[in-house]
Amino acid sequence: MPSIKKSDINLGIDYCLKNDLFKELNDLYNSIPNGDCIGCGKCCMESVGANLVEFLNIYNYLNENKDINNIVMQKILDYYFLEYKEKMPCPFKDSNNRCLIYDVRPLNCRIYGHWTKEDYNKNYDRIKKDNIEFAKYMNDEHNIKIDENILNYKIEYCEKFKPSLNYMNKDERMDYYDKGIVIDSKLYSKGIMGIDFRDRGIVEYFIESIFFNNVASNIRMNITKKNSYKVLKRVKALVL
Repeated sequence: MPSIKKSDINLGIDYCLKNDLFKELNDLYNSIPNGDCIGCGKCCMESVGANLVEFLNIYNYLNENKDINNIVMQKILDYYFLEYKEKMPCPFKDSNNRCLIYDVRPLNCRIYGHWTKEDYNKNYDRIKKDNIEFAKYMNDEHNIKIDENILNYKIEYCEKFKPSLNYMNKDERMDYYDKGIVIDSKLYSKGIMGIDFRDRGIVEYFIESIFFNNVASNIRMNITKKNSYKVLKRVKALVL
């Protein structure tokens, strides 16, 4: 049984539609200042964090666009299970650097270019430190060596994106995230979904909607240790 049950997802989507939570989410998105993006896709190289209502919004969008869903789910499985072996772009990015879920992309994607360069580099330094510590843990505890190209990969600060207003400081960015959490709380407080409140990447949400969390993690470690694409192929044949 998956960590996030399909029945819970359907109940969550139904609640969001009936109580205008998706509308509130879109209103939040629309309140973000515009910016001039050249569409190079260089920033779309990881699974960004997302709130629960954002996941439900994306899940609902994919349900309504089956052709996109079929493409995306293949890429999500590749991204997750090969995460320690290969550096892959965001699974929602297509070969033409376009976002397959652009209309419902998460808050993190929408705010990306609005960071100051100083804040962006400070955040990268923190993330790199966390990644190094995690890589050491995986090596010491599970005998898994994460590829150096993955460990040292950096999405460079975008000098070409130009916000229509000023760049946002930390407090301004956090205000948007806080408003997103408030929308989430309206769903969590009803106890409609049997899902714990914690930080997740958008890929993690989808993986947990297919597998029990520990099962998916163990399969990923098995694929990494054995360098086995055959295991991944069998997994994809079973769940897709």
